[in-house]
Amino acid sequence: MHSDFGPARRSRGQWQALLARATRSGLSVAEFCRREGVSTASFYTWRKRLGAAGPGTAATVGEAAFVDLGPPEATESAGAVLRLRRR
Repeated sequence: MHSDFGPARRSRGQWQALLARATRSGLSVAEFCRREGVSTASFYTWRKRLGAAGPGTAATVGEAAFVDLGPPEATESAGAVLRLRRR
């Protein structure tokens, strides 16, 4: 995927697809990157940026990063008061 002008630029969506293919491939990161013409540094940078985890973990590309537990339950005040000073 290299041209005379340096490495190809990929969009966020292309990186998401590439990371998904890497997970499904069953290859090591080094082997997958070699076959795709991608540096391992770029692979790891985009995996971190997009929040994708490596093989064998629960998180996948596009999965929510949090679980909504709903509103907190109402409790009676223990009498604590928080006072903030204005500057």
